[in-house]
Amino acid sequence: MREEKFDPKQVYRFDPKTGTFFIDIDLDFYRELYSEWDFSPQHNRDLDEDLLEYLSDCCDEIPNRSSLCISMSLPQAAYDPQKEERARQGFYNFFRYQVRREKNRSRSYYAKIAKFLFLGTLLLILATSLDHLLSDIKNTEILTEGLIIGAWVSIWEVFSIIFFKLSEHRQRINTYRRLQQAKIIYRYRPDPP
Repeated sequence: MREEKFDPKQVYRFDPKTGTFFIDIDLDFYRELYSEWDFSPQHNRDLDEDLLEYLSDCCDEIPNRSSLCISMSLPQAAYDPQKEERARQGFYNFFRYQVRREKNRSRSYYAKIAKFLFLGTLLLILATSLDHLLSDIKNTEILTEGLIIGAWVSIWEVFSIIFFKLSEHRQRINTYRRLQQAKIIYRYRPDPP
């Protein structure tokens, strides 16, 4: 049996005029957006981990060429224009910080690539040199083979970082940038009678 292709228009609200997908979030109060352990000022708080994961997953499901809008629904009694603006600024600051943090991690990956490449090359040169210098001594093959194995392990780590870790990193940065640039709107539902 063939699995149907995923259509984000069946899961998310979509405005065909603007090509915008809406990620809907229902809240009871503004504080629900943030980590329950973070009591810093609202414009610098960390987002709730479950919310961050949800937003990231939604962003991955919605095509990159489409624009995003995060739509927050709160009770009418919670309406506070100052909190609304601070929450909007908090979203922007949080994702700007995440992008900066991920870029710093990328730099550390490039440093690891250089280190592992240097170590692997050094071990290969050392193994080749020892093989030529100690060719008359018995049982030196074990030492040179050990150095060659160490070199290939180092070089494999370079490939692992380049082809796996950095691509995941780039994807995360793109997701955070996209969420940082998403429009944020607030809707207020009527209070129950």
